[in-house]
Amino acid sequence: MILHLVRHARSDGADGRCIGHTDLPLSRSSTVDARHTAARWQLGAIAGLQCISSDLDRACETATLLTAPDTQRQSDPRLREMNFGDWDGRAWDDIERTDGAGLQSWMADWTTVRAPGGESFGDVIKRVSNLLDELPRDDDGTTLIVAHAGSIRAACVALLGVPALRAFSLAVDHLHLHSFSLTAHSSTLIRWNASGF
Repeated sequence: MILHLVRHARSDGADGRCIGHTDLPLSRSSTVDARHTAARWQLGAIAGLQCISSDLDRACETATLLTAPDTQRQSDPRLREMNFGDWDGRAWDDIERTDGAGLQSWMADWTTVRAPGGESFGDVIKRVSNLLDELPRDDDGTTLIVAHAGSIRAACVALLGVPALRAFSLAVDHLHLHSFSLTAHSSTLIRWNASGF
């Protein structure tokens, strides 16, 4: 099967803030960007396309904009961005001012250290891996996943064995494609962070 992962369009109010599970809508300009991307990619022309998105609004809205009205779409919370717990939704500057030691500890080892009341990147890898393990790999279908930078990087770790510590060096731009060919026994990268097919 072919698997395409796409990061949602830009959110309204995300700049300078720690945004994980905080549910932000798309900005007006990014909604237009998503419509233009949909026109270029023509995902509706892919027979039997199935779409799974994070259940956060910015991902669900993007999935709707990118796919045809009759596309089978579902949402799954396992595709959410990392949960930053007590930091979620706050300005990074504010977090540094009020919890600088905690932020430094997390930044030193974000693969295992959790934000207060939140997740580590290792936790994100586990939940995304569980979802990926459920995908049918023994057919010729195509699945589109609309998610977030963190969950897409986690998918790359799960599918290609990229070391978790290297994952955040991978570019994951908004409305860019990360495509894989999946079989029962292997995962092959087709394209990474591409603006089109």
